[in-house]
Amino acid sequence: MVYLEFADNRASRQVENYSEKWFISNEIYHPETGGLALCDQPLSYLDLGEEHEISKNEFENIWNQALKNVR
Repeated sequence: MVYLEFADNRASRQVENYSEKWFISNEIYHPETGGLALCDQPLSYLDLGEEHEISKNEFENIWNQALKNVR
């Protein structure tokens, strides 16, 4: 699962979760991914609808969960 936060049509933070492994965009290097770069596509370019939106509070909760579990 990938979670993106956007500001002014550009990704500002990103969280990815794969089988209980967490990756966040503020990591410089991770042995499995080499580092997680932010999505480089503007929000207006992505084919995402309202059904893909979560609240700011939900994103903050996911971000904090990832911070606690990133290895």
